[in-house]
Amino acid sequence: MHKVAILQARLSSSRLPRKVLAELSGRSVVAHIIDRLRAARRVDEVCVAIPADDNETPLAEALAKLDVTVIRGSQHDVLGRFIQAAYSTRADLIVRCTADNPLVSFDEIDRQLAELEADEGLDYLITEGYPVGITPESFTLKALEKLDYLARHAHMREHVTLYARENPGPFAVKKLEAPRDLYAPDLSLTLDTQQDLDMFQAIYRYLYRKGHLVRLEEVFELIRRETSEAALSRAVASLAVSA
Repeated sequence: MHKVAILQARLSSSRLPRKVLAELSGRSVVAHIIDRLRAARRVDEVCVAIPADDNETPLAEALAKLDVTVIRGSQHDVLGRFIQAAYSTRADLIVRCTADNPLVSFDEIDRQLAELEADEGLDYLITEGYPVGITPESFTLKALEKLDYLARHAHMREHVTLYARENPGPFAVKKLEAPRDLYAPDLSLTLDTQQDLDMFQAIYRYLYRKGHLVRLEEVFELIRRETSEAALSRAVASLAVSA
């Protein structure tokens, strides 16, 4: 089975435009994410699915330098863009990742794909309990095709798997749970605002070095070391402000 990590990315974010090309320790956000997807041992190919709009060309040019498969499709019909990417790469199993998650877990990608490969009856996997921005989603091509048929509302097509999460009946869904030492569902580690970017730049400044992928365990340890605040979410905010 051909296993493809499909990363959805765009420059036209309303809250923080061009955030995917922002720098973290000298490399772009999207380059760091691609490194993390390639680190997943079970992934055969990484594909970045971006809009075909002309204003997204700088992103396409940046990706061309990263030696990665690029598919260009609809700006708003992201589900249609995923179908296009899955067919173009001949994917059997798909990992969905988004370009606002610079710390997506490559370990969790491997864990989800192992579950899908072990149980041919499964359609869709999600892991709960990690900080927001850490876990991917994994599903079969059959499940993606079913989503394409069932999800007709524009809002559902923009968010790709939302239909399956709100209407699980037609799908064989399995929910995994984050390891106890990494369980922190109230913590946000996703890139949405300038404050989030400040936070990630601080984290990468402390923890990143060439050839080393930042692990969530290191982030938790950094937070605990840098502040005595009990709530991890406030601790991360404190770290971002103090950096």
